[in-house]
Amino acid sequence: MIGVLLVLQGVLSPRCTPDPLCGMIRSAANVNELRETYTPRAYRARSETESATLRRWEGRIEGATILEQTTSEVRWSDKETFAQRVIGSRSFPNAIPLSRLAFMKIGWMVPSLVGQRIYVIPRNAPGQARYRGTPDGPLAPIVVVHPLATDRDRYYRYSHGERVTRIIDHIPRLVDYVEVTIVDAPPGDLSLFQGEMDLEAGSRAVVRLKGIFRWRSAKRSGGRLSLSRMFEPTETLVELVSQPLPSGRYVPLTQRFEIQAENVLASGYGTTRRVSSRFYDFSEPGGGIPPPRLPSGFVPGYSVTAAPPDSLRRFRAWQAPAGAATDAVADADFGRLRPDRFQPDGRPILLLQGYDSGHFLRVNRIEGLFTGASLILRLRDAAPGMSLRATAGYAWWEEAVRGAAGARWIRSPWMLEAGVARSLDVTNDFRDQFDNPNLSALVGRDPWDYVDRRGGGVAAARSLDARGSTARVELAYVEDRAVSRHMDKSLLGRLLRDNRNVAEGSYLRTRLVLDWHPAVSPVVARDGVGARAELEQAGGDLDYTRIEGRVVVRKSLRPLFLMARLHAGAVFADRPPPQQLFELGGPAGFPGYEYKEFAGNRALLFRARVSYPLPWLDTPVTLGRGVTLPAFAPAISFGLQTGLADATTQSARDAVASLGVRRDDGTGALVSDPVSGAALPASVPTGTLKTSVDLRVGIFGDALGVGLARALSQGRKLLFFVAIGRQF
Repeated sequence: MIGVLLVLQGVLSPRCTPDPLCGMIRSAANVNELRETYTPRAYRARSETESATLRRWEGRIEGATILEQTTSEVRWSDKETFAQRVIGSRSFPNAIPLSRLAFMKIGWMVPSLVGQRIYVIPRNAPGQARYRGTPDGPLAPIVVVHPLATDRDRYYRYSHGERVTRIIDHIPRLVDYVEVTIVDAPPGDLSLFQGEMDLEAGSRAVVRLKGIFRWRSAKRSGGRLSLSRMFEPTETLVELVSQPLPSGRYVPLTQRFEIQAENVLASGYGTTRRVSSRFYDFSEPGGGIPPPRLPSGFVPGYSVTAAPPDSLRRFRAWQAPAGAATDAVADADFGRLRPDRFQPDGRPILLLQGYDSGHFLRVNRIEGLFTGASLILRLRDAAPGMSLRATAGYAWWEEAVRGAAGARWIRSPWMLEAGVARSLDVTNDFRDQFDNPNLSALVGRDPWDYVDRRGGGVAAARSLDARGSTARVELAYVEDRAVSRHMDKSLLGRLLRDNRNVAEGSYLRTRLVLDWHPAVSPVVARDGVGARAELEQAGGDLDYTRIEGRVVVRKSLRPLFLMARLHAGAVFADRPPPQQLFELGGPAGFPGYEYKEFAGNRALLFRARVSYPLPWLDTPVTLGRGVTLPAFAPAISFGLQTGLADATTQSARDAVASLGVRRDDGTGALVSDPVSGAALPASVPTGTLKTSVDLRVGIFGDALGVGLARALSQGRKLLFFVAIGRQF
């Protein structure tokens, strides 16, 4: 009885509503079955592909951390074969070529949107695929059931059918919009499409598919799980656009494949892998016979080859600047296709998530191991734009509890928030935009100093553009308390430093912040100028005014890459709190000098770096069929740093002296003046401008580097240092 009911349900359930839509689908499907009406019997073209891995920070900043551009000659024939030869390749300086990171099969090209099946060519990295190895196995094309296939009713249901005007490649085009949904899982290795299908109003040609390719789960081959399939996603966001040739036949125009991953713990953080291609210079060979009827279950093969490395590097006929295709689109384009937990509408939803992954786990010399939890309640339809959060955790070495609670309301372009917190804040100055102290004591020496900060306040922020620029104002009541080291050594056994002294007290704090183009940094592959200005006013037990500014410039001067930063700041106070002074020195910001060797109430730091990617060891490491590991991709760079930290008043000099005393890095013993025997202070004013230079070699796109630095002062020695995470 149950079986009969299920069969009747499948028969009676309408596959498209309303009825005129059914006629439209049948008409388009009939034309789609006559493949020669829609598509050339063969074509040749060029394609320019931009491959990027992007990161998102704070829900407002997005940028490519990995970027590669390739140009290829492509050929497609009516026998369903596809050949691609890469003739040009370039990487944005200071980035790892994406083709060297081909862990995941996400799809790179679709030769045609016509036929019973859509074939997704899963690779285009140079030298990765030969025809004989691609019709089956881990490199086989991904087969998607076409929304207009003859067996479509088994898998799809259709709705809408409105006639709309789309702007495609800057040209208005009249299309019939159809919504495609999945009603049944496909058998075997077939995959399905879900999303929007646009049909040309006159020809019924498919001019755009925008939605999701839902892949089948990784299959097993010979009883063993294929290594290449371990990293495959279960779905990929796609936008595939076709264009008509003068003959009226349709060929690819632009194609975009995207995987968006969210940080499980930190709201607003995540990673996107984006592959964007544009096709041009089509030629259509004449003559021939109509395309053959392909046997059921036929899967085409393909080949991907590449010109010699020196030819790839010499190629100059680029159609678009590097990064243009990536910056022209955004994650939000696929917003309505994302899972329910990320949608702004719906029932309230409770997420085990915070605004920083450090709310769950961090390791530093003050707390030792800190573990906690954080919850965000997104009210959605109950209160649009409103979310509530609570976080709490325990510092096991320090034996202290820290946490926060608050509310945030967002209605673009505004954000309002209020809350209370007990937090462990860092007091370092002239910081990089994306540095993160959460795990700094695991293997390093924890290059941060801390203050226990308690209080509550309100803030308002306004988004200024699509590149993450914001203006923000805060009002808070704050209390600063001193903390001390509870963790003596890192996991590698290195002695951790004492925490520097702070002035305790409570105060009312007002802060104004302007953050302009924050993605311009060593981390993001984007040329441009970024700036930040901050004004902080405090009154109470601690009374001061603090001004800080930063200008960042990044420029690609192929084959060189230039990065420059200028930081400046000043503290105005009768008794400057030590934690508000500016401190300079150390491998990250001022190599050649000791950790925070200099301090003062006025400071200036200029840093410039020129990098040159070396043309060696840029061949990927292949593991079996279809899986490659990144090449070493070495780069050599030269850095120049110059700065000063001046104490302009006696109270400022007293504040510098109160920071603490100097200790030997290896033993922790006090370092004394050889003449007087008195303990040397931890920091001193520079007196004059100080300068250092360094030379480093980085690998994996400069993500890991080693180098030598020397301060240009009499009696200074050459220092060896290690830089992790593109420190600059």
